[in-house]
Amino acid sequence: MNKTLYLFLATILFASCVKDKPNPDTYTLPNATHRGIIVCNEGSYGNNNAELSFIDLETNSSFNQLFRTANNKSMGDVAQSISLINGNYYIPVNNSNKILVVNAQNFSLIAEINNIKSPRYITQVNPTKAYVSSLYFPSVYVIDLNTNSLLKTITVDHPNTERMLSLNGYCYVTNWDTASNLVYKINTITDAIDTKIQLPGRASHDIVLDKNNMLWVLSGNKYKNKNSWLSQINPVSNKVIKSFPFHASEDPFRLTMHPDGITMFYININYNGAATDNGLYLMNIYGSNLPVIPRIQARTNSYFWAIGIDSVTNHIFLSDPKGFTQQSTVYEYSYSGAFLREFNTGIGANTFLFK
Repeated sequence: MNKTLYLFLATILFASCVKDKPNPDTYTLPNATHRGIIVCNEGSYGNNNAELSFIDLETNSSFNQLFRTANNKSMGDVAQSISLINGNYYIPVNNSNKILVVNAQNFSLIAEINNIKSPRYITQVNPTKAYVSSLYFPSVYVIDLNTNSLLKTITVDHPNTERMLSLNGYCYVTNWDTASNLVYKINTITDAIDTKIQLPGRASHDIVLDKNNMLWVLSGNKYKNKNSWLSQINPVSNKVIKSFPFHASEDPFRLTMHPDGITMFYININYNGAATDNGLYLMNIYGSNLPVIPRIQARTNSYFWAIGIDSVTNHIFLSDPKGFTQQSTVYEYSYSGAFLREFNTGIGANTFLFK
């Protein structure tokens, strides 16, 4: 075999090997000084592929696999949410029964809080203490933020504690269980239940605070035949001031308050991707009726999964989870609902945290 033919065949063989086994994607960390959005990607259940992304609002670009890039390992299975507490990110990883504490500048792992059963959300209640809600268990876990360890467990009446809100020395805890029509008011000094606030509907799951220091709670579970309600609560009297029942066909979630404290947003979700009851809706706290027409209609054969409001630009960000089998698409809209741009993030983008 002559030298020229040998080199030719060797080149073909090398090219074939590269084609069959391409180099893995390389990832970089974003500029820590840029303004943008930390995206929590829950991943697909059972596949251990939860991750963090960053949408750089200064360069209109996205960065993915931040945790793996910084730590060379997986976050775990189902990252349910993310919160910024004392300068670090706290991430409950639901199906891995742990909470990750991550450096907010370089995404390196600082600590793991283990032995937390099915953690969902974490809410700071004072400088040294946080509460954690739990799927499947009638529990609120109390975390010491100095040592990142479990202090105690508060027992409630029903499993599936969910979103929480800290206000004036109390933490209000929703209870996403069809047997429960309660919101628990817990004294954050004694960690004891002070009051059980009764709602007109069952399975409370979202809670926000308006400009008048009134609470708003979204409840319901369509697929377990519990119609949804939006209720306003006076946290001083512990009474429901007014409530709005949803139609049985609606499945609202992700109740979010605009920074102005006047306008609420929520997603109506249609898992079939049909046009009916599928999109982003706006509700004024002084309104007398629930909205009928969405501000932003979900695209055909899709639905929204996460929502965020940029307090600087007033732009709206919504994620399409693409069935939790591929990268999510995050859409950016003007406040009026005009489409602006889109970004690719990780699988199952469920929470936006602006920085």
